[in-house]
Amino acid sequence: MIRTLGYGLPRLGPRREYKGLLEGFWGGSLSPQAFLQGLEELEGLRLTAYRQGVDLYPTGELSLYDPMLDLAVALGLYPVAPGDLEGYYALARGKGALPLRKWFGTNYHYLVPRLPERPHYRPQPGWFPYPVGREADSGEGLPTLMGPYTLVRLAQNPPTSPREVKAHLQALGEAYAELLRGAWGRPVLLQEPALILDGAEEDLPHLLEVYRLLGAQAPLVLLTYYLPLRPRVAEALAGLPLRGLGLVFEPGAPLPRVPAGTALVLGVVEGLSVWRTDLLPLRGALGPLVEAGQEVWLAPKAPLHHLPWGVAEPLPPELAGRLAFAGERLRELALLKGLLLGEAQGEAQAWYTPPSPWDRGLPPPPPPRPPREVRRQAQRELSLPPFPTTTIGSFPQTKELRSLRKRLHTGDLDQAAYWEKIQEAIRENIRLQEELGLDVLVHGEPERSDMVEFFAERLEGFYTTAKGFVLSYGSRVWRPPILFAPPRRREPLVLRETLFAQSLTPKPVKAILTGPITLAAWSYLPQGVGFGEAVLALAEALGEEVREVAAHGLRVVQVDEPALLEKLPLRAEDHAGYLALVGEAFSRVVGGLGPGVQVHLHLCYSDYAALRPFLETMDPDVVSLEGARQEGEFLEALAGVTCELGPGAFDVHSPLEAPVEEILARLQTYLRHLPAEGLWVNPDCGLKTRRPEEALTNLRNMVRAAQRLRERWGSS
Repeated sequence: MIRTLGYGLPRLGPRREYKGLLEGFWGGSLSPQAFLQGLEELEGLRLTAYRQGVDLYPTGELSLYDPMLDLAVALGLYPVAPGDLEGYYALARGKGALPLRKWFGTNYHYLVPRLPERPHYRPQPGWFPYPVGREADSGEGLPTLMGPYTLVRLAQNPPTSPREVKAHLQALGEAYAELLRGAWGRPVLLQEPALILDGAEEDLPHLLEVYRLLGAQAPLVLLTYYLPLRPRVAEALAGLPLRGLGLVFEPGAPLPRVPAGTALVLGVVEGLSVWRTDLLPLRGALGPLVEAGQEVWLAPKAPLHHLPWGVAEPLPPELAGRLAFAGERLRELALLKGLLLGEAQGEAQAWYTPPSPWDRGLPPPPPPRPPREVRRQAQRELSLPPFPTTTIGSFPQTKELRSLRKRLHTGDLDQAAYWEKIQEAIRENIRLQEELGLDVLVHGEPERSDMVEFFAERLEGFYTTAKGFVLSYGSRVWRPPILFAPPRRREPLVLRETLFAQSLTPKPVKAILTGPITLAAWSYLPQGVGFGEAVLALAEALGEEVREVAAHGLRVVQVDEPALLEKLPLRAEDHAGYLALVGEAFSRVVGGLGPGVQVHLHLCYSDYAALRPFLETMDPDVVSLEGARQEGEFLEALAGVTCELGPGAFDVHSPLEAPVEEILARLQTYLRHLPAEGLWVNPDCGLKTRRPEEALTNLRNMVRAAQRLRERWGSS
């Protein structure tokens, strides 16, 4: 038997309905009842798309904010009653909100729960299987839930000993068993991406015990994705009495033998790439399995929420007929099923076009920067005070700025008039920062729609869609550009705006570029081109811009790499190669700069325990990083690094005010782990998502806290 399974269809919806619902509710224009009804209608739309495209699909998949937060409240980790929207969203964006981290090497941010110190869970069945979606469910879908092992591995405080792992998994098994009693005998899609991680083999005895317990409550479809399982893990799971076992399929690699009645759920089409799948070779690889009588469910290799729902716009000749987004992936699954049944031969042949050639030549990297002490001495000419204050780069993106860009793109505004308006915005941003008393200024990025899209529009080799939106977290979306040819600078990237800003003030202004790791990570890369190849090509183009910036006398350069640790390979054997890639890429961007140019690196939402070797290899002068949602102890992992650090002074993703005393207390906590001469004062991240009054209030409080800190340390 051959069936198709779709999962992860973007909860954003085809027209960003999810974003509108969340922001309408948060902004007060939607009542709780209207908000929930809107979510029900969106879930109905999603389920209709599943029913039209595939045989099997999840139900109850639409999260109120994030599936890991849903899981945390369903297990009673936080006392939020079903239906308590205020309590739920406080954990996502209020005071004491949970930290954000990147999800399995992607740009999706999940909220990181904390496990109880003693393994005890209080399940709340009202949160499963219906956070939302009760009205839309016809009883045909598979209730879905993130699995216990993924919770244990991705928590803020994962257990560190085999004994603790066993205790938590046993307690979670009992809690999950109580939740699954609400599945009414349907197969349950239990998503366990953490089974691909290092360490899963050691935890197998406890995992098998949990899955046997849960299988007694409901038929389990155990779904893994992103990477193939380790052979030992796959073989052990294959011995369980499951309804289905989900694996990433590798043609030619052996598959585990499963008992009668267990389907092999094979990830065969892409979920992280937009290029169409070559289906004909898959027919040859899967045909013998089907002929032998094995039940097979064809599925994506990753949740489809990493792709836009669809892109209904004319595409350039290089891309026309070559792309597949989330909706098209469902069609691919149906096409492949037809091929395996002896149908759709002609349609499958016409579906795929081979990739274009890629020019792989690169010049040698520039020479390394001078030693740190030489740089530190030269940078004293910046005349910065102790605890220097700055921002990460972006200022609030107002409706007026968004309207300006829209008018430019539609032709209602010419380039000269647009530049005049951008100059006005930059002039106001500089005035505001000088009034606040910030030390290192930014131009505020009023011209940038997105930190990746903006650069893609100024580099050859990229295509940016008009409405190909993907959800990053909460209601935040971005449009991943499509890299289809070697990138080249079409025009200056940041020079004009930064030079204009610097002409308005004697204080140093940062020239801010998105780094090559992040540009590659948050774009769809060419088919057949490795991540490393794309990164180095992008680094070369950025390096040309940085050297021109320095030649024009700008003294501070910031490279934004929020995806740096996001792209740290999931398996340890690949870490050394990635570290070498990062070092070469950063060298191609900033290598050759004189000692007086201060190089900043910005990071956010990462597990900083892994950061030290990257800082030592990249050797920036200053590093700003997210910290406001974490305990200050996270800095212990960076104790003794030679670069200066700016952990976040306030949380930019909360609309609430951070009072002076709160910021000061946070900075004093940082000083328990960092030397005073090495601490910068800055927000967690950019201020793009905040309203102007929110940003102004917290920046003013941040500057006052820094002034108080200077007074206490005897300097002003």
